[in-house]
Amino acid sequence: MQELATTQDSRIAQYSFGRSISQFGLTVYSCTSAREGKKIFGNDPDPVKEYVLDSQTELVKAHIAANPNGKVAAMKDIIEEIGIYNQVHYRTVAFGSTWKSDSLKPAHLSIIYHNGAYTHMRMPGFNRLTSMEAGGVVTCSGFDTKEATGRKVHFLQESDSFTPQGVGSIIVPMHDCWYHQQKLIQHFPFPISETDAVQITVDKPTVIVEFYQGEPDVESFTTTWMEQIEQGLIEIVNR
Repeated sequence: MQELATTQDSRIAQYSFGRSISQFGLTVYSCTSAREGKKIFGNDPDPVKEYVLDSQTELVKAHIAANPNGKVAAMKDIIEEIGIYNQVHYRTVAFGSTWKSDSLKPAHLSIIYHNGAYTHMRMPGFNRLTSMEAGGVVTCSGFDTKEATGRKVHFLQESDSFTPQGVGSIIVPMHDCWYHQQKLIQHFPFPISETDAVQITVDKPTVIVEFYQGEPDVESFTTTWMEQIEQGLIEIVNR
């Protein structure tokens, strides 16, 4: 049992998500209809290049200074405790429903991710995701090369447009939607072929993860994580 808890192998997540979709050099572990209480396990390998969050402490201080009455400020010690385990991962986990995340570190805290939440950080050690509702939806996406690349997340509450990072970006939609007149299938990677704003038509709130070549913006990974806490998309609770 100890070996299972320490072995880093992407097949653990691949099996427990239930479906694996590979296109354009990117693989998506997909779960689209989890029963309440379903558990997904994972302990993925590290990216081929490690990105250190040197500025994380300063980013937290700056965020609290700008939001002194915010949720992050109210749990400053907890944020700092979790922060020491944060590591940029080559995969992004995005949520289309509410899930609870439990990792080996820190052992006394759980993180609740609601519909629209996401994280680019590696969940430290052996991790367990538990669906908190019926019909649970979640993805875990990353390049097959295990390179941590640039990523941007678009959360569309209703039909809207956004400007992609450029030709060659790959987007992964949380739900079926329309890219101009092209239907995008839930959790299937889709390559971007234009640089202008693209119209996305949705019939429910939909997370779209955009992957693009280039170095990851590690500072934005930290700031957007804190913004999600302020928005109530992410909660940190006692286990």
